[in-house]
Amino acid sequence: MSYVYYLKRLFHLTPKYDQSLIIRNVAYFSGSDAHTNNKLDIFLPCPNTNLSIRTADEQQATSKKQIPIIVHIHGGGWVRGNRTDEWRGGPIVGRTCAHEGFVGIVASYRLARISLISFIAWSFVFGLVVIIIGLSLLSWQFITGYVAFMTFAYAYNFLYRVRIPVNVEHVSELVINAKKKEAG
Repeated sequence: MSYVYYLKRLFHLTPKYDQSLIIRNVAYFSGSDAHTNNKLDIFLPCPNTNLSIRTADEQQATSKKQIPIIVHIHGGGWVRGNRTDEWRGGPIVGRTCAHEGFVGIVASYRLARISLISFIAWSFVFGLVVIIIGLSLLSWQFITGYVAFMTFAYAYNFLYRVRIPVNVEHVSELVINAKKKEAG
């Protein structure tokens, strides 16, 4: 054993949740429209450490017990963030659910780019601010630089944009097919 191990143990720096109970990077969507962000992490509940003696009927009843699943989709307005970001709560929610006896699922999704309408609206708002500042300073070079920058930003966005965040039709087809297989 190393000194680092003893220091971690002394200051309680070891994780209280068993890392082997986390299934990471499970692709929930595959196909021609699949994206690298279409993955999720599954946090399995901690096994019960209660070693009380139970009858065979009680053991069978607990093994057939259904465990609730809680799905956490990270925030970010569909344009930023990911499932591994501690600040947006993904891993914290998953570990908390598992600690409470639930299955915690933390999903990532394809992030969207800014649309043309929102780009024009924000350009108009920022343009008014820049024009007011420019008129107050009587500096027309500032306005010209802003217009050039916004033109470059729009061209970049146009070339690298995402058309839809998630193709909902394929996801619904997968759910329907899974239910058919389960029923049949």
